Amino acid sequence: MKSSVATNLPTRQAERPQANGHRADLDIPARTGEELRSTIRRFAADEISPIALEHDLLGTSPLQAYRAFWDRGFAAQFVPETGQEGAAYMADGCLVAEELAYACAATASLIMLPVFFNRVVLANLAEPRRSAFLKQILSEPVVTSFAASERGAGSDLLAVETSATAVDGGYVLEGRKEYSSNLGHAAYVIVVARTGPAAGRSNDALTWFLVPTDMPGVKVGERWQTLGLRSMNLSPLELRNVQLPADLRLGEEGGGLSLMIQSLSQSRTGIAAIAVGIARRARDEVLAYGTKRRLYGDKLVKLQDYRFRIAEMEKDIAAARALVQLSASNYDRGLDHAKEASIAKLYAGQMVMRVTEAASVMLGSVGYTGQSLVEKLFRDARHTAIVEGTEPIHKELIFASVLRRGGY
Repeated sequence: MKSSVATNLPTRQAERPQANGHRADLDIPARTGEELRSTIRRFAADEISPIALEHDLLGTSPLQAYRAFWDRGFAAQFVPETGQEGAAYMADGCLVAEELAYACAATASLIMLPVFFNRVVLANLAEPRRSAFLKQILSEPVVTSFAASERGAGSDLLAVETSATAVDGGYVLEGRKEYSSNLGHAAYVIVVARTGPAAGRSNDALTWFLVPTDMPGVKVGERWQTLGLRSMNLSPLELRNVQLPADLRLGEEGGGLSLMIQSLSQSRTGIAAIAVGIARRARDEVLAYGTKRRLYGDKLVKLQDYRFRIAEMEKDIAAARALVQLSASNYDRGLDHAKEASIAKLYAGQMVMRVTEAASVMLGSVGYTGQSLVEKLFRDARHTAIVEGTEPIHKELIFASVLRRGGY
C-alpha cells in the first residue's frame, strides 16, 4: 500500500544568512561589462579581502559577505524577472565570479553557486511553488546547494544509488550524498535521485528534486576537511524516509540527466572564471613581491628570468579569460557551448595550477608558508582542476565533439 506525502512546506532552519531588514530593490540599476567589473572589484576589496585569510584559517564561511552581496542587489540582477532586458547573464556572471575569486575563491563559490542554483530552480520548478520560491529569494538571501556526487558515483552519474520512490502525493527519498558545497548554510538542496530501476543505466533513470534542508529525515553531516577552499562548507547529506511533495520535483520525471548536461556547461564555465581570478591574484602577489625583494643588490623584477615568468603568467591568464568569454558568449547567444565550456574548464584548471605553482617557487620559502597569500592560492587552485569533471573527462568530451562536428 502506498504511503502519502504531506504537502506543507517546512519552515527554514535558523543557521542561514539573513537580510539586514529590507528586501533587495527590484529596480536593479544597469550594471554590465566593465562597469559591473569595477563595481564588484570594489565590493570584493571592501567586503571579502579583509576577512578571507581569517575564515580560511578557521574553516568558517563568511556569510556576511553573501548578505552584503544580496543587500546591494547583485544577486537579484541574475534573477530573470529582475535582470536587465537582454543582459548577458553568463558573461556577466563569469565576470563577477572572476572578481570575487580574486579576493577569495571560497567566498566566490559561497556567493555565486546559490545565484546559479536558484536560477536553475526557477527554470524547472512548477507553479505555484515557483512563484513562492521567487518571492522568497527576492525577500531574503537564500542559499541553495546541489547534491549529486556519491562515494560510488562521482563522474559516473548513472551509478547514482540515492532513490526517489513514487508514492501517493509525491516521493520518498533514501540515500547519501558525499560532497555538496555550501550545504551547511543551505535552506534548500537540489538532490539528484534515481526514479528508474535500481540497477538501470538508462538516460531517463534520474530525476531532480528541491529538498528543504529542515524536512524530517534530512541530515546534513559534519563539513569535510579540505586542502583548499577551506572557508566553503563542503558536507555530506543523508536522506532517510524523506517524504517530499510531488510539486518539489524539478522538471519531468526521468529528465535528470538532461538537466545535468544543460547545467554542467554553465557551471564549468563559471569554475574556469574562478580559476582566472585565482591566477590573477597570484600574478599580482608575485609582482608586488618582486618590486620590493632585493637579490644580489637589485630588485627581483630586474632579473630577466623573473620578468619572463610573469610574462608567461600573463599569457596564460589572457588565454584562459578569452576561453571563458567564448563559452559565456555562446551561451548568451543561445548557442551550444558544451565543447567551449570543457575547453575553458580544462585549460583554466591547468593554467591556474601552473601559475600558482610558479608563484610559490618565485617567492621561495615565503611562498610555502602562511606568510604569503600564495600558499592559500596554490591550495585553492587544485579545486578548480578537479570539480565538475577531471582532465581526462574533458579531453574525452572535447574529442567526442570534434569527432561528431569537426574542429574549429
